[in-house]
Amino acid sequence: MLNQVTKYFCFATMLALPAGFLYAADPLAAKTMVVYATNSADSIAVKDHYTAARLVSNVCPITLPNAAATSLSEADYNTFVRNPVRACLTAAGRTNILYIVLAYIRPFRVDANNGQFYALDSYLADIWDQYATQYFNIFPSAAHRYFADDQSQGNYSVPFQTLEAYRASPRSTLIYSVWRLDGATPAIANGLVDRATSAMNNLAGAVCIDLQNAIAFTPDSGYGLGEWDLHQAATFLAQATFPVTEDLNGAEFGTAPAPLTCPSPSAPVAFYAGWYSYNNYNGPSVFNFAPGSIGFHLDSFSAGDPRSGPNWVNNALQAGVTVTSGAVNEPYLQGLTRAGGLARNLLQGANVGDAFLRNTRWLKWMILNIGDPLYRPFPITGRAPFNPPAPTDSLLIALRELVGGAATTGTVTLATAAPVGGTTVILSSQVPAAASVPSSITIQAGTRSATFPITTSTVNATTTLAINATFGATSLKNTLAVVPLLSFLSLSSGSTSAGASVTGTVYLNGSAPAGGITVGLLSSDTSAATVPSSIFIPAGLGKGSFTIATSQVTTNKSAIITVSYAGAVTQGTLNVVPAIFVVNFQPASVNAGQSSQISVGLANPAPPGGAVVTLLNSNPIAVPLGSNVINIPAGSYFGAIGFIAGPGPASATVQASYAGDTKSATINVN
Repeated sequence: MLNQVTKYFCFATMLALPAGFLYAADPLAAKTMVVYATNSADSIAVKDHYTAARLVSNVCPITLPNAAATSLSEADYNTFVRNPVRACLTAAGRTNILYIVLAYIRPFRVDANNGQFYALDSYLADIWDQYATQYFNIFPSAAHRYFADDQSQGNYSVPFQTLEAYRASPRSTLIYSVWRLDGATPAIANGLVDRATSAMNNLAGAVCIDLQNAIAFTPDSGYGLGEWDLHQAATFLAQATFPVTEDLNGAEFGTAPAPLTCPSPSAPVAFYAGWYSYNNYNGPSVFNFAPGSIGFHLDSFSAGDPRSGPNWVNNALQAGVTVTSGAVNEPYLQGLTRAGGLARNLLQGANVGDAFLRNTRWLKWMILNIGDPLYRPFPITGRAPFNPPAPTDSLLIALRELVGGAATTGTVTLATAAPVGGTTVILSSQVPAAASVPSSITIQAGTRSATFPITTSTVNATTTLAINATFGATSLKNTLAVVPLLSFLSLSSGSTSAGASVTGTVYLNGSAPAGGITVGLLSSDTSAATVPSSIFIPAGLGKGSFTIATSQVTTNKSAIITVSYAGAVTQGTLNVVPAIFVVNFQPASVNAGQSSQISVGLANPAPPGGAVVTLLNSNPIAVPLGSNVINIPAGSYFGAIGFIAGPGPASATVQASYAGDTKSATINVN
C-alpha cells in the first residue's frame, strides 16, 4: 500500500571467496562495532565470521530476553539493546564508531506504546536521541542532517560527503549507519560478507531499473518522486557504461509485458531498483544475482521479515543479493532509500554504509539495511565519469513544497561558465496563478549560476506545477508543489461506542501564522457525533486537537467530520456503533442442575475504570445469576457470569443494558 511509493533496485558481480582468502583491513574497520547476542549460537558464529573477514576488533555482547522473537517492546528495547549498546559505544569512544553491525540478531522491530512498530536498527542509528527523542506520530517531521535531498528532475545532486567527514563538521549529530547480517540461515548472513569482500572495488554486471511509466510528463512530486529517482539511477549507471534495462511497463520484471528476466537468465545483475508490488518477490528466475549485488524493492513491507515470508528482502537474500534494504512497515515513499543519489554516491567511491544513510531521509523509522557497510563496490577514487563527477546544467528549487503565500528561490547552474555577454535564461511557470517567476534572468559572464525569486499564492488544494528554464538549445524543468495550510484530519479511533468520545487532530502543512488561525468543524450526523463549531490553533503550532462527543445509537451510524480553512477542506469518518455487540447464553439450552453462563460483548473495549453492564432477569428461579451486573475490566471486550440452572421446564430472558444500549438473550431450562 505504500503512500507515495516506488518499485525495484539491484546490484551484482561474480567470484567466490577463494579458500584461505583474507581481506586486507579497511581503515574504517576500526570505526565499526559488531553487536551480537550472547544467548544465540548463530549470532556468535556470524559475529566471529565477520570480525575475522573484516579484521574488526570492536564487539558488543548483549543478552536478549528472547533471541528468537521478531519484536521487542519499547521497555525491552531500552533495557536489553539500547542501554548495553550505549555502554559499548561509550567504552569504545562513542564518536569513534561510525558503523554498527548486528550479527544475526533476530529482533528487528520495536513495538511502541502507540500501537505502531518501527525498525530496531533505525532506532539504534539515533541511539543518543540527537535526531529525535520520541516516537513519531504519523511520520517524521524533518530529515536527519546527513541526508542529501537531491532533485532528480532538476538534475541537481548534493555534493557527496562521507559519514566520517560529516561527523567532523560543526553542526553534525551523533548518528550511526546501522546494518545487519541476516537472512533465512546463518550461511546466508555469512555469504553477505564473503561476496562483498570478493567484489570489493570491482562490481560488474547489468543494471535493471523498473519504473511504472515514462517520466516525460511525470512531475517530480508525490509518487513521481520515485519515478524520477529511478530514472536518475538509470542515467548515472548508463553514464558509467553499465548495460541498463529501464522498464517503463506498469508490470514488474518477471510479469508480462515487462521482461520476464533481466537482462537474461544467465547474465549477472549488478544494480536493481523498481516498484511496486506489496509483500511480494517476483522470482526466483527473474534476476541472476552475483557476488557484490546491491538490490532493493520499494514497497510498504519489503522487509516484513528478513528470514521468512513472501517479502522482497527475504527472498532476494535467498536468491543471492549481497546488499539490500527494506521497510518493516508503512514507510511512505519519502522514507525509502532514494535510488538516484545512492547510485551516484556509489559510483563516486562511497561504501554502502555511507551511501544508504546519505540517501535515506528519516531515522527512528521503518528501514532495515542488510549487508556489510564497509563494502565499496567501486574504488574510493570513483568510477569514470564520476571520479570526480563533471559539472552539469541544473535547476534547483530551494523549497519544492511550500504553503501557498510563502516564497522560495530557484537557481539555474550551467555546466560551464557563461560566455562574454552572459547567458540569458528564459523562465516560466506552468501555473502562474499559483507560483510566479520573472520572465528571465542573466547569468553573468565568467560565472555559472544565478538565483531568481518564486512567489506563491494561497491555494485551496495542492497545486503541482513545473518551473521551466531555457537557454540556447537547453531546457531545464523542476517541480514545485504549492499546498494549502490545512493538511489532514486524524481521528484517535475510526469507530467508537455510543456515549464515548474520540479525539480529532487537525494537522497543518506548516506552522500557524502570527495571530493563529481558526479552523471550522462540522459533523454530518449530529445525532451520532457532535463537534465544536471551530478550534483555534495558536501561532507557531502545526496541529490542534478537539473532542468528538458521541450519542447513544441503536444502529450503526457514520458521521463525516469536515475540517475547513481558507477554502481548503479535509475529512474523516467516524463510525458510531451501539455499545453492546452481543449478549448470549452458552449453552442456550440446559437441563436443570447443569451449568451455563451469560456473556456480554462490547462493541469497543471497556474504558478506563471498566464497564458496568446491568442485567434484568425475567426468571431468577430458573436462572439464578447471583448478581444483577457484569463488570468488564478496562480494555476488555467481554464479561460473563456463570450459574447452575434451576428447576425446569422454564425459560428466562435476560436484558443487558450499558451506555444507553440494550440487548437480550433467552435460555431454555429443561
